[in-house]
Amino acid sequence: MKLPTLQKGRRFWWDTLEAYVYLLPTLAVLGLFTFYPFVNAFLYSVYDIRTRTVPGPVLHATADSTAWVTALARGRIPEELSDVLRVRGVDPHELWVRLRQADRWVVKDEASGQEYIIVREGEELRVHQATTGWAMESVGWANFTWAFQDPDFRKALVNTTVYVGVSVPTTLFLALLLATLLHRGVRGKAFFRLTSFLPYITPVVAITMVWAWIYDRNFGLLNYFLRSVGSLFGVEVSLIDWLNDPRYVMPALIVMNVWRFVGYQALILLAGMQGIDREYYEAARVDGAGAFGVWRKITVPLLTPQIFFLLIISLIGSFKIFEEVLILLHGPGPQKSGLTVVYYVFTKAFDSGHYGLASAASVILFAIIFVLSLFQLTVTQRRVHYER
Repeated sequence: MKLPTLQKGRRFWWDTLEAYVYLLPTLAVLGLFTFYPFVNAFLYSVYDIRTRTVPGPVLHATADSTAWVTALARGRIPEELSDVLRVRGVDPHELWVRLRQADRWVVKDEASGQEYIIVREGEELRVHQATTGWAMESVGWANFTWAFQDPDFRKALVNTTVYVGVSVPTTLFLALLLATLLHRGVRGKAFFRLTSFLPYITPVVAITMVWAWIYDRNFGLLNYFLRSVGSLFGVEVSLIDWLNDPRYVMPALIVMNVWRFVGYQALILLAGMQGIDREYYEAARVDGAGAFGVWRKITVPLLTPQIFFLLIISLIGSFKIFEEVLILLHGPGPQKSGLTVVYYVFTKAFDSGHYGLASAASVILFAIIFVLSLFQLTVTQRRVHYER
C-alpha cells in the first residue's frame, strides 16, 4: 500500500526538478539583472559611497570660460578641449561629461577610462589629469534622513504622486470606454485594435521625440490644433510653451503616457469582455435591463480581475517613469516640475556620484510600491469578482 505513495513522491520531485531545469536560464537572468542589483541597493543604502576624483597635473588653461561653461552645463565637450586632448591621443567621440557641478566638471574618456577635471579658478578654467577612487563609509540610516531632508527628493515624491494619481485612473477609465466601444462591433474594429496597440509596442524614444515636436511652442501640432479650434469660435488662443512652463510640464507627461498605454489596457479589457458568458446578458435583457445597466451591473463586475491586474502593473510602471522625462525635457524640467523619483536616483548616482543616497532613495521607492501593491492584494482584491 505504501509503494504507490512512494512512487508518486518520486515522480513529483522528478517533475519539479525537470521544471526548474527548464526555468534555469530565466532564473539566471533574473538573478543577475534583477535580484543582485536589488539586494545591493539595500546594502549600499546604509553606506556613504562617493567617488573621489583628485586633480593631477595641469594640462591646459583657458580664460574663455563662458563658452566652456555653457557647453559643459549642457553635457557637451568644448571644441578647444577636444583639440587639446586629441593631441594627447584621445578620441573626442569617446569623451563624455561624467560630473557637473558649479565650478567643477569631470570629463571621462570611455576608451581608456582616464578622467579629466576642469576647475574654475577665478576667471580661468584649468584642465587637470585626474585619478578616481571609491570612498565607502557606514552611516546607518543617515542616507534615508538626508533623502527626506532634501527638497529635491520631496519635490520628486510630490511630482511622482501627482503623475501616478492622475495617469493611472485616467488611463484605466479611457481604456474601459474604448474596450466597450470595440466590443460593440463598430465598423473597422480590427483596424482600431491594431492602431490602439501600436503606441504600446513603439519604442519609447521614438514616441517621446514625436511628442516633443507635438508640444513645440512655435511649430507643434497641439498648439496649431488649439488655435485652429479657437479661430472657429472667434477666440484668440495664445501659444503654450508646454515643455518650458512649469504649469504644463506634468500635464504634458500625463497626456503622452495616457495615449501610449490606453490601447494596451483596452485590449486586455476587451479580451476579458469576450470571455464573459453570454447567458448573463441574455438573462439581463429578459429582466428588462438597459444597455448602461447591463454594462454597470454585469460587464464591469466581471471585468474586475482584468481591472485589478491592470491597476497593479500600471501603478508599478507609473512610479518608475524616467525615460520620458530624460528625453522629453532633457532634465528635470523648468523649476524641476518634471523631477521624478527615478530621475532623482539617476542624477544622484551618475551626476553627483552619491551612490549611497541614490540607493536609499531607490529603497524608499521600493517601499512605497510594495505597500501600495500589498494594499491592492489584501484590500482591493476583495472587490474582485471571479466568474464561476
